[in-house]
Amino acid sequence: MTAWERVGPDRLAALLDDARARLWRWECRGDYSAVDADLLRRWRDGLGRDPADDRFWTEYVQGLRRRGVRFERARRFTEPLTEYLRMQLDFTYMNVDAGEDVRWVAPSVATGAGMPDHDFYVIDDDMVAVLDFDSGGRFAGARTNEAVEVVARHIAWRDLIWPRAVPHERHLTE
Repeated sequence: MTAWERVGPDRLAALLDDARARLWRWECRGDYSAVDADLLRRWRDGLGRDPADDRFWTEYVQGLRRRGVRFERARRFTEPLTEYLRMQLDFTYMNVDAGEDVRWVAPSVATGAGMPDHDFYVIDDDMVAVLDFDSGGRFAGARTNEAVEVVARHIAWRDLIWPRAVPHERHLTE
């Protein structure tokens, strides 16, 4: 049996900050509006992203890149797209401009690859952080694990889906 350690919402950033080479995230929920309520409201109002609100994330990703840490994100989209994902299609340019490699995955591709229905990070191929959300969709923390078999399973999922995922800019034109 592998041991999972519970990490509160305020501690996930510290885990990501410790990355030395690569952060890889699987996003599969399709709706994170409880986390990004202000961003969704701006999009609904036609206001675009607020650079002041994005400054922390942009500087964070750029700092990772300066340290040589790759930040990669694969997002499973829904069919039809949720309102949240329609917003993300419009706003992901900021993530890409900051240095993230964001890619999109069709539900049929994810299912065919056997991808899990939980969001997670693989951190430096040494640790997995499975993200937990409460019943209202708010981020509730994570469970981390460094057991070889758990990390290997999540790396296998990453390595299976990443080449099948469509880079953001290409996804917009397909």
